[in-house]
Amino acid sequence: MVETSPSDRTGPPPETHEAIMRATYRAFCAHGFAELTMRDIAEEFEKSRSLLHYHYETKQDLIVALLEYLLEEHPAKATIADIDDPETRLERFVDRGLFGPEDAAFDLWEFHAALLELRAHGHRNDAYREQLDRNVGFITDLVAETIREGIEAGCFRDVDPEATALFLHDAIDAARIRKITLGHDDAPRRTREAIETYVLSTLRTPVTES
Repeated sequence: MVETSPSDRTGPPPETHEAIMRATYRAFCAHGFAELTMRDIAEEFEKSRSLLHYHYETKQDLIVALLEYLLEEHPAKATIADIDDPETRLERFVDRGLFGPEDAAFDLWEFHAALLELRAHGHRNDAYREQLDRNVGFITDLVAETIREGIEAGCFRDVDPEATALFLHDAIDAARIRKITLGHDDAPRRTREAIETYVLSTLRTPVTES
């Protein structure tokens, strides 16, 4: 009997892949990145441990797969799905980035704390860095497109969409980091107020009185 090498194996079927990613996500949030082990993930997996190890040999393999999965299932897609108005859509991006979805089935801050640990290892790991960079690009592209639509519709001033989107991303990211690392629980709220005052209010095209 010829053994199947890892390079010859196909990916898990959709149902198994979903179960593995959900188990990895739960373990990632519960244990953080640094302390996370394959055993932790296996304990969250409802099927056999051998099945998990068959498809993913290492913790890195699972984390990279999780980042890819989260990119494909990113909640930002749902954020904009039914919002045609660019101004409302942009505000939703900002609020969701700072406070998370109202109906979140997970602890937003546990996830971002674990993600922050992972990001600290990005400069030493090309696979992690590539996936994290894709995530930033995905978000900023969505925000830039929303700003671009607002400019074309005449409800936003003519600004650089990419630069503005990246600034908003970085401001939201900084608020999360202050809350997680320094315990500044008011950071998301204060950042939201600053974004309204210094970005959104100036981005909106003033109404011209007739």
